[in-house]
Amino acid sequence: MTSTLSTPAATVSLSDDVQHLRLNSEASGSNSSEFSRAIFNGYNDTTEEKQEETYTELDLDGRGLKRFVLPKDYKFADVLPSYPKSHDQTLRDIEFKDKGLLANPSFTNLLRDVSKVEHLSRDLGTVLHGIRLNQLDEEQKNELARLIAERGVVYFPDQREMTNDQFQQLGRYYGVTHVHGANARPNDPAKSDFHVVYSDRYSAFDIEDNRTSLERFHSDVSYEKQPLATTFFRGLTVPKYGGDTIFVSGYAAYEALSDPLKRYLEGLTAVHSGVQQADAKKELGLNLRREGIETAHPVVRTHPVTGWKALYVNPGFTRYIVGIPRAESDAVLGYLFQLLSTLSASTLRVRWSPYGVAAWDNRIIIAHSATYDHYPQTRHFVRIGVHGEKPFYDPNSKERAKDLRK
Repeated sequence: MTSTLSTPAATVSLSDDVQHLRLNSEASGSNSSEFSRAIFNGYNDTTEEKQEETYTELDLDGRGLKRFVLPKDYKFADVLPSYPKSHDQTLRDIEFKDKGLLANPSFTNLLRDVSKVEHLSRDLGTVLHGIRLNQLDEEQKNELARLIAERGVVYFPDQREMTNDQFQQLGRYYGVTHVHGANARPNDPAKSDFHVVYSDRYSAFDIEDNRTSLERFHSDVSYEKQPLATTFFRGLTVPKYGGDTIFVSGYAAYEALSDPLKRYLEGLTAVHSGVQQADAKKELGLNLRREGIETAHPVVRTHPVTGWKALYVNPGFTRYIVGIPRAESDAVLGYLFQLLSTLSASTLRVRWSPYGVAAWDNRIIIAHSATYDHYPQTRHFVRIGVHGEKPFYDPNSKERAKDLRK
């Protein structure tokens, strides 16, 4: 239930806050410019138009009210984060057939409605301008799956005509959608497969401490028995600056390894764990809907559509390599994690635009993370993830770069 407090004390004026910055600067004798102080504290500049915000209180988790600072009549209040009291069953085996296997590899159907194709780098990232995701036919959706498998990340600007229900339907076309057992989702049971990402100036408890942390790089729920094949991520309230997402290609990471290291890693498995993520929610007193699990996956996996090899470890969830001494595992994973942070030519940074949607393939995007430079601005996104196959390694699979150079 939503109640908007209309008392004067519950109204925040951005222009008043900027004036407060000015007074604080003068009182402290700071040499910092008013312009830079305003930007650091979440405003474009000191002439930003006055915007009224109201406190909105929601019973998000059954433990009492959670306070957000939202614009009046916030249009996305139905997908604010919550931790409803429920218990999700342990995931069963899921039948998955990749829609990319049905696609025309020339992408003629998908591209017929595109006004402009923009490639962001050689190794990953393509922007499709002009297309409307809520109007795709089955052939176009299948070709999109193939394009994501090859390019890793595909971005669609300005999908404001797409409703959240249509966003959900798009994800469900590709397979069984993931219901997160620990992280926030909407209160509405019909939206249980939405994963909500939300922070504002009052609700972000650790965003400053973690904004440059390598441990934030992850592949979505890689600890599941059948991790996500595809993620669809939609910007609802997007910061004016900051809050970008960085992606790293598993294809390129594998190709950056020496031949002896490739041979060493192929055939090894590593344990991915969601236990720490679940325990963190418990420590915060939030409702945990499913206990965290641990699963072993190949360190090098094969993509079922492209047949290309990809490194498949990430700092967020990969804990150790099976069958070797722990010290050796720590050394190898430490090197691989460091490699992810130095692959500048194979790293993509997406700057979000309002209502933009990104789709990426978690089987090859082995690490992604938001940049934690948008605080205290509001950042509100929703995610739909689609379960894929159980990760596997085919010794006859190919190296992407060598295959494309033919």
